[in-house]
Amino acid sequence: MEPQEQVATGGRSIRRALARRFPRTRRLYNWIRIQGGYYLRRLLAMLSPRRLLATGAWLGEVRRSFAARRGESRLTVGVEIAAFWEPLTGVGWYLYRLLEAVSKRDDVRVRLYGPTVVDSPDMVAPQVEIPAGAALERVLHQVPDGLMLPRGLIIRLLRRLEPLLIAADANEVLFAPNYFLPRRFRLAAGSRVITVHDLGFRTVPWTLRDETLRELTGKLEHSIFEASRVITVSRAIKDELARYGYSEADRVRAVHHGPGHLSEVAAGAVPAGTPASFALHVGTLEPRKNILMLLRAWQLLRRRLPEAPDLVFCGHFGWKAEMIQARIAEGGREGWVHHLGYVSEEQLAALYRDASVVVFPSLYEGFGLPAVEAFWSGTPLVCSDIPALREVAGDAALYAPTDRPDLFAERVERVLESDETRRQLASAGRKRVQTLSWTRSGQTTIEVWSAAAGRSVAAASEEARV
Repeated sequence: MEPQEQVATGGRSIRRALARRFPRTRRLYNWIRIQGGYYLRRLLAMLSPRRLLATGAWLGEVRRSFAARRGESRLTVGVEIAAFWEPLTGVGWYLYRLLEAVSKRDDVRVRLYGPTVVDSPDMVAPQVEIPAGAALERVLHQVPDGLMLPRGLIIRLLRRLEPLLIAADANEVLFAPNYFLPRRFRLAAGSRVITVHDLGFRTVPWTLRDETLRELTGKLEHSIFEASRVITVSRAIKDELARYGYSEADRVRAVHHGPGHLSEVAAGAVPAGTPASFALHVGTLEPRKNILMLLRAWQLLRRRLPEAPDLVFCGHFGWKAEMIQARIAEGGREGWVHHLGYVSEEQLAALYRDASVVVFPSLYEGFGLPAVEAFWSGTPLVCSDIPALREVAGDAALYAPTDRPDLFAERVERVLESDETRRQLASAGRKRVQTLSWTRSGQTTIEVWSAAAGRSVAAASEEARV
């Protein structure tokens, strides 16, 4: 055997012996031999002058954007707008209209944080067009291609760091439009302002979903304790906060909603299947809405008034609604109940317009937007005698106790039988809705934000105050 062959044979023998004795070393050797060149080329490409320059330019842009936001002279307010990525409910519309109302202000900078603050190609579009204006700034960091690290890796890393990114904006105020600030805001140092829409979990806890009840019971007291200022949507809820010992009165400001979002919608045609004569109930069908009492009242009404209009429900079935669903189905089979489910805004405006009466028998409300929408449409309202609805509706409605279907039926009969009563309620409702304005709501909310930040702001006129 030639010397060279002997050396090669000996080398193979040694490698085999080492592979048997140290299998992990052998696998490492193979990986380096096969994959090492590929990753070395990747590393050299990442460190290319072009990528280094692009990464430096991007980091400089990020630094300048943070410096610009931190150097803002106007009052800065951070708010999460993740609700716009879902079909808007009452709280979603509240935030939407509030942002519209402040969008043209020149004394405040409201920063909008979506479900993520880092853009990516697969990011889902919101369900509604986000309000825009000089006072509003959507915070969304862009990550270009061609940086030292892969774009997807940078996006994933930044999303893990979102609490730090939000904190770095140094907003003076952090606004929670729905009771709690999201966890992403936990590192931010701004003053907290929260909106409390109602205290149903204390007043009618059995009507809430179990998870909602647990969350409010476990978190609301701490959220109010952390807040510099608290906004409620009515004086009734402000009084409840004081009665339950959650907050001193001087930290709480009652700010009414503006008119319902249907005030700017042109009515279309009513949905197919709507009867010619009907009374209207709008809202999620769940225990707090007192639907079973309303159905009993309507049975009494039909005995007293054979030509009574049918009862139309507009809204989805909610939680704990099995018995409600069964009773509505029974009334549907008998022909006097109609459940339309979800309808478009144009159809809803038409239903309000064409209804003989709007019925709103809730056990509990924080504000009562269907009452305002009835006023806007010029349709008489019969509602439950509860503090929030008394505050919002005043003399523009007829009231009945929440547990008296006979009296509720009597109030509806009075509306249906008396042209004069209908005219009086419609006129009073139109006057009542004119006292509500999103512009005034926005102004008063800015006053609350400014107080939380220790700033002064031009006071609202007396009519802007609740």
